[in-house]
Amino acid sequence: MTPLRHTGRLLVAVACALLVVAPRLRAQSNFEKTLDQFNQNDVKGYIQPFGDLFGTDMNAGMFHSAEIARTGFHMSFEIVGMASMVGDAQKTYTLNSPVGSFKTATIFGGGRDSLINPKTGQPYYGIAGGFINTPALPLAAPQITIGDVFGTRAIIRYIGIPALSGLPSASLFGIGAQHSVNQWLPVIPLDVAAHIYYSKFSFGDLINFSGLAIGAQASKSFSVLRVYGGLQWEKSSMEVKYTPADVTVPAVDITMDGANSFRATLGLCLHLGFFSIFGDANFGSITNYSAGIGFGG
Repeated sequence: MTPLRHTGRLLVAVACALLVVAPRLRAQSNFEKTLDQFNQNDVKGYIQPFGDLFGTDMNAGMFHSAEIARTGFHMSFEIVGMASMVGDAQKTYTLNSPVGSFKTATIFGGGRDSLINPKTGQPYYGIAGGFINTPALPLAAPQITIGDVFGTRAIIRYIGIPALSGLPSASLFGIGAQHSVNQWLPVIPLDVAAHIYYSKFSFGDLINFSGLAIGAQASKSFSVLRVYGGLQWEKSSMEVKYTPADVTVPAVDITMDGANSFRATLGLCLHLGFFSIFGDANFGSITNYSAGIGFGG
């Protein structure tokens, strides 16, 4: 479990990914040796839930206010944490084995299911589950928002992790913009804005994530308390590439689209001058929560 110790301090979700696609490390764990025995279609089903949840995390927590001035200086630094919930649907998948199809555990599931070969009477085992035993997949990132120019402000996220003890480097980058709708429709009794956001995560040559989100949000302030909500269309994808240690097993090169394509958001923000704290719930095919603290005006 060395990869988990090295990367967990900086990005928990990256450490989870290492457990899935780290056969290039100097010493393979029993998990990696087991994974090597399966073709890429079976591996895809096993790790698809990880891609679904991680992609949902990447598209969360960007905005917690729709109030944007037409001109003026705004800058804030925020630390945002996101968590996508692991449901029953993320714990099993259908494995198409040489002896038939059967439901078995994903990386989030528990145990190790099998199917009896009717010809030999011997069991055919799926990949052992439970390597990520958690009720939610977390992610955290620093972000900066800066504006305002013509009712528009920008948001930037970045994490850079250097190569450590044989592990490749990792990085997360996100950039987006939020634009005020009120300047065009001033009679609206709420603050309303629209946004677009793009993000990318990479772990060496093994994993590449990308995400895109487009949506609109509204907010209303009551003294120091702000209520906000929004609707968002989104997509994400995860590409996984590695060469198994077993030369009889073909190289794995798969791309998986994330399950979440739409979310509705409802949240609260407590704004105390230079300091703010916020949190929201996001509802789609995957339930996600995000929260954070901010510094700045």
